[in-house]
Amino acid sequence: MKRFLVSTLLTAGTSLAIHLYRKQQSPIDFIQETADRFEQKKAALSDVKRQSDEVKARLAAFQAELKRAQPAINSIESAVDQFQFKIQPHLDAIDKRLDALGKPKSDQ
Repeated sequence: MKRFLVSTLLTAGTSLAIHLYRKQQSPIDFIQETADRFEQKKAALSDVKRQSDEVKARLAAFQAELKRAQPAINSIESAVDQFQFKIQPHLDAIDKRLDALGKPKSDQ
């Protein structure tokens, strides 16, 4: 177990040294860059949480408003159904007339 830990730490240290050498960066700059990146991620995460809370609040308000509007919605649906019932015979007559116009005449 000790050997595993030592080899893991040596590998991590070597990888960090190679990374710093390739980027021409000092360890202090690396730490500062990592801390800045962490703060950016933290700010982005808090922004996402705030937006999520706003969406939840707006959804709750929408659901409450939908409950208040339900009687009006039901009334409109009823009126549409009654209108559909009244015009259905006329629509059927129009469909029959269109079918008759679309058929070729066999008398010619």
